[in-house]
Amino acid sequence: MRHAAGVWVVLLLGLCAATQIALAQQPATLSLVQARQIALSNRPLVRAGDLSVAAAQQNTIQVKSARYPQLSASVTAVDAYRENTTQDGKDVTLDTRIAAGGLNNPTVLRRESNGLFLSQLVTDFGRTSSLVESAQLAETAQKHLAEATRAQVILEVSDAYFATLEAQAVLQVATKTVESRTLTFERIAGLARNKLKSELDVRFAQVNVEEARLLRLRADNALEAAFARLATAMGYHDARRFQLTEEPPADPVGPLDSLLEQAVAVRPDLASLRADREAARKSVDAAKALAYPTISLYAAAGVTPWGDERFSKNYGAIGLNLSVPLFDGGRISSLQQQAQLKALALSENLLEAENIVLRSVRVAWLNARSGYENIEITGHLRDAASQALLLADSRYKLGITSIVELNQAQLSAIDAEISYARARYQFLTARAVLDFQVGSFEQAHSMP
Repeated sequence: MRHAAGVWVVLLLGLCAATQIALAQQPATLSLVQARQIALSNRPLVRAGDLSVAAAQQNTIQVKSARYPQLSASVTAVDAYRENTTQDGKDVTLDTRIAAGGLNNPTVLRRESNGLFLSQLVTDFGRTSSLVESAQLAETAQKHLAEATRAQVILEVSDAYFATLEAQAVLQVATKTVESRTLTFERIAGLARNKLKSELDVRFAQVNVEEARLLRLRADNALEAAFARLATAMGYHDARRFQLTEEPPADPVGPLDSLLEQAVAVRPDLASLRADREAARKSVDAAKALAYPTISLYAAAGVTPWGDERFSKNYGAIGLNLSVPLFDGGRISSLQQQAQLKALALSENLLEAENIVLRSVRVAWLNARSGYENIEITGHLRDAASQALLLADSRYKLGITSIVELNQAQLSAIDAEISYARARYQFLTARAVLDFQVGSFEQAHSMP
């Protein structure tokens, strides 16, 4: 009894382990929303866009820093050469004086000093403000570019998802075709053994079976490629299989005019170009302000614990500095002209981009509308081909027609079934492309 109980325990443990392995090997269920979320989390392209936004934010901080006080600490120790000599019968010590190399204070006195130096921009007549606004607009442009990148990633994963569903549907049709033609072949072979059908019919039926197997092989290979593409679009390094959930039928496309207006208003790449254009215009204002004076406040304080007797132990000073550009060899006017030309170039680029977007929306709208109509047409074609196949099969069983007519009906039915399966997912893909062109991917703006 103990031996029998031990055997049952081993069998139960083995069954549990086999069940766990089978569950682990089952593909994970994946919806389109989940695929998009995974792609936005995994794709390096999305992370690179976020890093570019962070870098642009740091540039804004750097430009803003010119508005705030600049405080620095200094420690200076000097041991200068001193010469003892006699002048007018008296012994004197001469300090080192720099006699060449520039217009500066040439006296170098022996000392060790510690102090602070403070500088504060009082006004540069709007130049720093224009630079800050330009940097903020450039940061906004980078954010819109990151949104455009996220929308592109969503489109890629959506396209791959629908392509995989399409490949699955085609494989199902191919599998059913193999099963159906195998049954037909076995039936004809049995009739041929009873001398009710010719050997030619058997060979034709066998050819049909091999063609169906070839169709299934191609469909299976296409499905593997589709899963590999989907895994890459989701940011995975390896190929993975998933159990995809069916997407509900999409609604027909709306009117074209409203979609065109929406695309021009909300497309993130166009918004990025507009921000770049405004940033360039602020750069023009900043370049113009270079011709104005700059007023700065300076202050210094510190101690000199050791040094020449002519040094006081403590020192401090404060003052204003007015800097007025008088002649710069044409540099400021050239910078102004350069900034204006860049702003004009960005305006032209924006117009060109808007024209391209409008064209893309029109093409995507036409493709989506045609794809929606194609579903109904291929559905009617599938029904007609199925009826024709039933009639051809009945006529063949009665001996009224030949195997050739039956084969033609089978081919038409298979083509119609595959066309209908593809039409549904091709419309979903076309609709995703239209949403991308219009700029209506909400996930691109809401996902972290």
